[in-house]
Amino acid sequence: MFLTPDHHKTTIIIGGLLLIGLTLITGIAAYDETRQQIESSLGRGLAVALQGQRHLFESEIENGLLDTRALAMRPFLIQLIQQLNTQPGKNSALNDLERNVYSLTETGFSAAVIFDKEGNKLSEIGRFSANQDQALLLNKQGDTFLIWDDELILHTNKLVFDQDGQRIGSITTETPLPQLTRSFIEIREIGKTGEFILCALQKEKAQKIACLMSQTKGVTFKHLPNLTEDKVLPINYALERESGVVAVKDYRQIDVIEAYAPLHVNATDLGMVLKLDEEELFEPATKNLKIIFLYLTGLAFEIILLIWFVRRLIKFKRETWQLKAKTEQFSIKLNHKELELQARLKEITCLYEIRNSLGQELTVDKVCQQVFKYLIPAMSFSDAVFVVIEINGKRFTSTKFNQSQMHELQSKINVNGKVCGKLSVFYPEGESISILEEQRFIDAIVSDLEGWFERRNLEHALVSIAEKQQHTIGQELHDNIGQQVAAIGYQVRALEKKISAFGNGDMVTLAVSIATQVQTAVIQIKRLAQGLLPFGLEANGLIAALQSLALTISKTYNIKCEFIHNNALQANDNHITLNLYRIVQEAANNAIRHGGAKHLTISLVTEEEKLFLSICDDGCGFADSTERKNKVTQGMGIKIMQYRAKQLGAKLKFLSRVEGGKEVQLTIQRV
Repeated sequence: MFLTPDHHKTTIIIGGLLLIGLTLITGIAAYDETRQQIESSLGRGLAVALQGQRHLFESEIENGLLDTRALAMRPFLIQLIQQLNTQPGKNSALNDLERNVYSLTETGFSAAVIFDKEGNKLSEIGRFSANQDQALLLNKQGDTFLIWDDELILHTNKLVFDQDGQRIGSITTETPLPQLTRSFIEIREIGKTGEFILCALQKEKAQKIACLMSQTKGVTFKHLPNLTEDKVLPINYALERESGVVAVKDYRQIDVIEAYAPLHVNATDLGMVLKLDEEELFEPATKNLKIIFLYLTGLAFEIILLIWFVRRLIKFKRETWQLKAKTEQFSIKLNHKELELQARLKEITCLYEIRNSLGQELTVDKVCQQVFKYLIPAMSFSDAVFVVIEINGKRFTSTKFNQSQMHELQSKINVNGKVCGKLSVFYPEGESISILEEQRFIDAIVSDLEGWFERRNLEHALVSIAEKQQHTIGQELHDNIGQQVAAIGYQVRALEKKISAFGNGDMVTLAVSIATQVQTAVIQIKRLAQGLLPFGLEANGLIAALQSLALTISKTYNIKCEFIHNNALQANDNHITLNLYRIVQEAANNAIRHGGAKHLTISLVTEEEKLFLSICDDGCGFADSTERKNKVTQGMGIKIMQYRAKQLGAKLKFLSRVEGGKEVQLTIQRV
């Protein structure tokens, strides 16, 4: 059977129509696949970029909160606030506080204000943001905000507590976040319709969501409705601590591709969204589809159009893969940065804990144990390293070790310009570490140890000088001045006898008075010498020396001084007995001279494995409202008492008695 020309035409028409239909179907399928590939690739890119922003925001905000928390825990600042709570308007404390607050602007804060426990303003520096209404709440307590005022500002309010955990005031700070500001603004460069949004639930408006939106036209602040389950936006998922990518209609009812994630900052519900309009996303593909339909009007150009479209598709897919590779590289770099930041954060936390330990009254052994406790977890491969501290001929190690199979990092300990030891960290062979960063970290710890040892040596020198000075003065009073005054007394007695031979009654009476006063002076000089130089302490022991001291106090100051003990003390160490004697002596002196005490009770009791020393008085304490010229001396005396207690490994407390007066209480392991 042969085909007629009409059949040929029909076949050609049908073939052409089939070809057109096949081409059209192929084009639509290719367009749909391209759309899905673009949507998937861009969604992953948006998610990766959003995760990078999330880590950056969390790190920067946490650092800002740590700075304010560290400021609220400064011992010197706490001491000044306590002084102003007890003595409002004290000029010296206010001036010291002003100087400390003015230095805050050099440490990253743009503004700060300090209040006492009653909420009264004590000091302020800088300018607080006027755009408090453009703020995102960062915690459920309502004391931390992220404010937009032409830049991102962290507004934080922290309560200040004393050593007993009592609230004594508060600190409010504002810290500019330039890195977050740049990141928040520049992220919208992903496209003309790109939008980066930060949102948080309002504390007092549960039906509203406060949002900061970074758009091409700038940064705006809006309140979005907290929608129900029927109308849920991606930001609602982020606020529910979920993350992901979704194609959805946004709050403008426009089709967008959105990546959403929660921001784990300070235990609050904070979410972030990065999105791009689908119209902009698929604009190139839409234009290409229109071109395809135009070319389909002519069968002659259909194959050329198909080839062109496939080539464009291949090129676009290649670019998509390249974009994906760049995105993955960016993600890897962000992960490396995150690991580095985590390592630095561990080092900062370690330094803070060690410095906090050095501020306590600890022995060298306990200080080294604190260094081991916080240093090892902060090092790379913490489960395999060990630390050795050598100081003044003594060696402290964190654990047993085999030094021959380890690599060593060390830093020498210099105290007052003299090498007296070193800190060594040992790593197993074959482990890869950042030598430079680890060495800097070890050097920073050694620098803190050097400062602590220098302060400790200085305290020891001050106590030694004071003890030597007391010994010299006591020796001089006993051996020189006392003897000279006694000689004068003998001469006056001889003069009295010669005058009486002449029968001059007035002169005899005067001579007798002078001799009596000289004898009284000799007795007082001997008592002073005994106080400064306890002759019987080494010969008769601590109990006999304290009994003698109580009797001397009673006679010298004409007050009642009792000494109570249980005869259970056995101390053969002169260093221990001398320190205990000096603590009692200094506490009694403070109670009488500064507290006006009329009744003292000295108690020395040994129970089980501990020794308890107590000095109670009925005075007004070591400090009152009147001005005294010897404030410096009094303060130095208490510091020396604290140092002596630290030398004994004892706990020294200054307590207020319910019945009035003060109690100095010392507890030490039984000697």
